[in-house]
Amino acid sequence: MLTFPFFTAFPGAGGNYQTFDTRWWSPNVSVNFAGSPAIEREVVEDVASYGRQIGWLNDIVAALVESEGEDAIKRHSRAADSLAKLKRAQGKIDAIKRRRADDAADTARSALANLAATDKPAYGRLVRSLNPDRPPASS
Repeated sequence: MLTFPFFTAFPGAGGNYQTFDTRWWSPNVSVNFAGSPAIEREVVEDVASYGRQIGWLNDIVAALVESEGEDAIKRHSRAADSLAKLKRAQGKIDAIKRRRADDAADTARSALANLAATDKPAYGRLVRSLNPDRPPASS
């Protein structure tokens, strides 16, 4: 939640504040099939997103399939079909994660170049602080 003062420059308008629910701008997904929306919102915001929870379940399924062997799954056509879909989805998800990681690295490079161009001393301090071979500064 963000609170912004509005129209405080106008006479008699002091104390006019508007609170915005910042989730309105974020890509959070809120689905409530059962239970309390407040609990679901808190779980997704403070514990784990739906994607992370599904990822954990996918990891468990993949580990079970690996331990049991795919032949055991293939004997059940619906399970085999679902496993194939899961593997395809995991491949696509991994590709998205790799692409997004590259985007994050490019963003960091751009930010560092901007810092170097606008504030060389701050850039130098940051680079030195990230050097793993440099001994820690004593306080």
